[in-house]
Amino acid sequence: MQGINISAPAPRVNFELLGQHIGKRVRLVGKVEGVQGNSLQLRAADDGIVTVALRGAAPSDLFIEVEGTVDSPTALREESSTGFGSNFDMANYNELCKLSHGEFRPLFV
Repeated sequence: MQGINISAPAPRVNFELLGQHIGKRVRLVGKVEGVQGNSLQLRAADDGIVTVALRGAAPSDLFIEVEGTVDSPTALREESSTGFGSNFDMANYNELCKLSHGEFRPLFV
């Protein structure tokens, strides 16, 4: 696990929260809407579209979690990704993002 900083875990975000983390590492779950060259369009849990600059191969799963650095309110640079299969409850994930940045934030840090 070389290179992973567990003292500063990447927060889980949705589209709305992405812009608050420019220059920082985050985790974003979304539905793959399309791949073109070295980038993909990812529909976040709150329905916003994020352009992800891929580091490796395009994902084969419909839903993925991308860990990466936020370049802009609508763009993320992939460091790693995890496939979540073809069936994922985006509404529940969106609520988790809201809770982890709201009144229950201390439970997630």
